[in-house]
Amino acid sequence: MRIRYFLLLLFPLFTNAQEIIDGGHFCQMGKIRHAEQLASNPKARLAYPGDANIDVTYYGLDLRLTTTPANLVGATTITLKSTVSGLSSFFLDFNSSTTTTGLGLRVDSVKAGNQALPFQHAQNKLTITPGQPLTSGQVLTLTVFYRGVPNGTANGSFLFGSHESTTDPVIWSLSEPYGASDWFPCRDTPADKADSSSVRITAPAPLVSVSNGKLISTTTNTDGTRTYLWHNSYPIAQYLISIAVSNYAQYDTPFTLGNQTMPVTHYIYPENLAQVQNSLALTPGMLQLFTNRFGPYPFLREKYGHAQFARNNGGMEHQTISSMGLSSLTPNVIAHELAHQWFGDKITCRDWQNIWLNEGFASYAEAVYAESANGQTGYSSTMTNFMSSARNALGSIYVQNITNVNTIFNSARTYAKGATVLHMLRGIVGDDLFFQTLRTYTATPALAYNTAVTEDFQAVAQQVTNRSLDYFFKEWIYGEGYPTYKATVTAGHTANTITVRLEQRNTTASNPTSFTMPIQMKVQSAMGDTTVTVLNDQTDQTFTLPVRGTVSGLVIDPNNWILKTVESVSLPTSATTTPVIVTAADEPSSGTFRVYPNPTSEHVVIDFWLSTTGAATISLVNQLGQRIQTIQEPSLRPGSYTRTMRLRNLSSGRYTVTVETPAGPQSRVILVR
Repeated sequence: MRIRYFLLLLFPLFTNAQEIIDGGHFCQMGKIRHAEQLASNPKARLAYPGDANIDVTYYGLDLRLTTTPANLVGATTITLKSTVSGLSSFFLDFNSSTTTTGLGLRVDSVKAGNQALPFQHAQNKLTITPGQPLTSGQVLTLTVFYRGVPNGTANGSFLFGSHESTTDPVIWSLSEPYGASDWFPCRDTPADKADSSSVRITAPAPLVSVSNGKLISTTTNTDGTRTYLWHNSYPIAQYLISIAVSNYAQYDTPFTLGNQTMPVTHYIYPENLAQVQNSLALTPGMLQLFTNRFGPYPFLREKYGHAQFARNNGGMEHQTISSMGLSSLTPNVIAHELAHQWFGDKITCRDWQNIWLNEGFASYAEAVYAESANGQTGYSSTMTNFMSSARNALGSIYVQNITNVNTIFNSARTYAKGATVLHMLRGIVGDDLFFQTLRTYTATPALAYNTAVTEDFQAVAQQVTNRSLDYFFKEWIYGEGYPTYKATVTAGHTANTITVRLEQRNTTASNPTSFTMPIQMKVQSAMGDTTVTVLNDQTDQTFTLPVRGTVSGLVIDPNNWILKTVESVSLPTSATTTPVIVTAADEPSSGTFRVYPNPTSEHVVIDFWLSTTGAATISLVNQLGQRIQTIQEPSLRPGSYTRTMRLRNLSSGRYTVTVETPAGPQSRVILVR
C-alpha cells in the first residue's frame, strides 16, 4: 500500500474552447453493445428519452479547468448513429440557462472533422444540422466546443468548491439523474449507454484529476498545468461519467483475484486520510465478498476506488470511481457504492421509474456485508432498520412521478423498501436460489453492460427458481403499502391440531387490498415448537396447523421475512391460564418500550406501543435538557411501532430517549460513543 501527497498550484485561463484539443485526440473502442439533489428539475419529464432518433456510442470529454477564476473550457467529442432514415437534424441535451451571476455554458462551435455544423442552443437543447441527412445506421462523429461555468448549483451536478476544513480547491461532478447535461452535451437518458468513454482533464499542477476507467497518461505541461487522460472501455451511462479534481493523497489497496491484480485506489483529502484509512482498507474484502455473491467485479480490466468530494455526506457510484463525502467513508456506505458497480453501473435501470434496480439492490448489499462481517445478528439488525423505514414508504416502488428528484430517490421507498423486497424474495426462494438469481441476472448477455427494467429481473428470478413470481412483483413493486395481520387461534378438529384464522387488516394498503405471501407460523408449546409455512392468498383465510400439546403462543413470521405489522394474535383462553396476545418476532409486544443498541454510535432504534389511538412524540435530549432530535407522530392507531434516530456527528456522552403517548412518558438513557 502506498500513500502519496499532492500540493496545489494555479494556472492561467484559456479563452478559446478549440485550443484544448489541439495536439491531442481520443481513441475510440469498438462497439460492445450487448443522494442528494434536492430540487425539482424542469428538464425532467415522464420517461425522458432525449432525442430517440440518435444512438450515442462514444463520449470523449476534453476539459480545461481553472479555479481562480473558476472556469471550464470544454470540447466533447460524440460518436452517434442515426436510428431513422433521412435525419436532417437532431438534438443533444445541454443546459442553456444562465444566471445573473454569470453561471452557464456558451457553445462556440460544432464541428465534424474540419467542417463547421450549423447549431442552435436554446431551451436546454443543442440542435445540430449535419452536412447532409443521415441514413438509418449512419455514423457521425462531431465535437462541441464550449466554455463558461456550469450552471449546476441547483442540482449539485458540477461545482467548484473547497475542502470542508481548508481552503484547498476541489472540482467535482454528480450528474444523477438529470445533471450530466449541465456540464457536457449528451443524450440525457440512462436508456442509451455509450460503448466507451474518455475524459481528458487539464488543471493546475499538481492537482490530481480523477475520472472513470484506466489512467492512460499524465503530462506535465510547460504552462504550469497537468493533464490526466482516463479511458473507459466498458459501456457507460451518461450520468456515471465523472470528474474529481483536488490536491488528493493517494492510498492504494489492490485487489487480487486468482492471477489478476486490479488497482483499488482511493483519492482522499490529505487532512482526512488517516481518519478513514481503516475503512478504506476493507474494500478488497468487500470486492471478494460481492464477487462470490454477485459474480465477478464488472470492470476488472480497469480499477475501483473512491474520490472524496465537497459534500460531508453522501456517495455516488460513478463507474469504477465512487465519489464520497467524508462522513460517508464508512463500511456500510462503502459497501453500498461498491455494490452499485454491479447494480447500476454494469446493469443500469433503463428509466428512472425503475431506480429500485439500482438503489434497492445496493442497499440490500449493505445487509449482505453486515451478514459477512457480523453474522446473522448483523444481517437481522440491518434489515430490521430497513423494514422500519420501509413502513413509512408512500406509493409504489415503481416511481410514478420522476419530475422531482426527491421522489425518485425517496429513502423509505426506493432504498429501504427496495432492499426489503430482495430480503422477502430471499425468504421465499431460499439462500442458494436467491444468490444464484443475482449472479445469473448480472451475467445475462442481454442485460450485462446494458439496461434493465423490473420485468427483466423477474424473468431471471423465475427462470432460476422455476416458479411464477408474478404475484410477488406485482404487489411489491407496483402495489403500495404492506399487510397487517390479525390471527385468532381456536381448537382444531383433533387433539394435535389448532385452527388459525388469519385476517389481513391492510389499512396502509389500497393497491393491492390483499397480499399473497407464503407465511411462516411458529406454534409454541411446552412440548416444543412447530414452524409451518402456509400460503396466504386471501384477505380472510383459515389454516389447520399441527401442535405438540397445549398451545402457549403463536408467532407470525418468526424470522421476520415479511414487511408487515401484526395487529394481534389471540389464543383460546383454555390454552393458558390467561388470554395471551403475541405479536410478530420483530415487533414489541403490548406495553413494551425498548431502546437499542445501547451503547451506540450510528443510530438508535425505539420500539413502543400504543394501547389507544393518539399522538406520540419521541425526543432525544442531552444532559443540558436540550432537545437534539424530535419525531412527531400526530395520530397513530393502537399497536406496536418502531422508529429510528440517526446519531452521526453527535458528540459522545449520555442522552435520554423519551416517548410520550396518551399513556404517559417513558424514558431510557443511552450512551453515545
